[in-house]
Amino acid sequence: MSEFKLAAGSVVKIGTTTNQLYPIFRHGIAQHTPANRFQSGGEPDAASATPGIQIGELMAYFSACAGFCNNTSELHHQHQEVMAEFVTTLQDKRGEKPAIAALEAIAHQAGLPVVLEIILEEDCALLADRHFVSDNEIDKSWKLWRSAFLQREGGIPAAWVKQFYFPRLLDYRDVTAARNPRSLEQTTDTALMVGGLMQYWHKDAPGDLLAAFRKQYGRINFSQKSNFDETALERFFNLSAMIDPATRLLNQMTIWQDIDALAKKQSIHVG
Repeated sequence: MSEFKLAAGSVVKIGTTTNQLYPIFRHGIAQHTPANRFQSGGEPDAASATPGIQIGELMAYFSACAGFCNNTSELHHQHQEVMAEFVTTLQDKRGEKPAIAALEAIAHQAGLPVVLEIILEEDCALLADRHFVSDNEIDKSWKLWRSAFLQREGGIPAAWVKQFYFPRLLDYRDVTAARNPRSLEQTTDTALMVGGLMQYWHKDAPGDLLAAFRKQYGRINFSQKSNFDETALERFFNLSAMIDPATRLLNQMTIWQDIDALAKKQSIHVG
């Protein structure tokens, strides 16, 4: 197998959820962190587990989507009665914050999708993403599909993570009217994750998908971003959409509904 390395200074991305931000800040990303994959939903031709840390471009948004959907499914399964009451209240009293005491104990478990931007501080070897290419096509895996598994003893240090991207977060005022600009922006952010699903399920070329997204929206990342340092993380988790239990769960529901609706248009079933 030929060796392929990304040079120091290369920018890579990793998809995860907000639940992992503080653990990564404290400990970095472990060298054998499992890649996020959907736990159910008919995922086709899943690649065999590959050692290393999955990095990517659009595939980072796939990974964020998978982690988010798995978290959402688990949370709703574990707390079926409370979450059913929450959803019913959202539907019956649109724009009103549900006053359900049990939400506080649940909401801290709700992870929203994020994508980390990392600058490599040394040359790092890669292994191919076998979902797209064979083992000996490592250069093609990265150059064409922008997906590979980074090999580094000790994993990725937290200091290499420079910033993270996250979707527009809503409050209850944003869901009272149709075509609210903030709601539309969150839906656009969700479309990036569905682009990752399209790359994985249909094996669409990521460069073409991102070029089309950039042409329409003028960007190729989530609309919001933050530095990755202690002050910025504290500020992020003190946003009303993160610190208020009902509002965090509202965002979990609106993002999940958008993923489901947009994925179905591409004949992709996410659970």
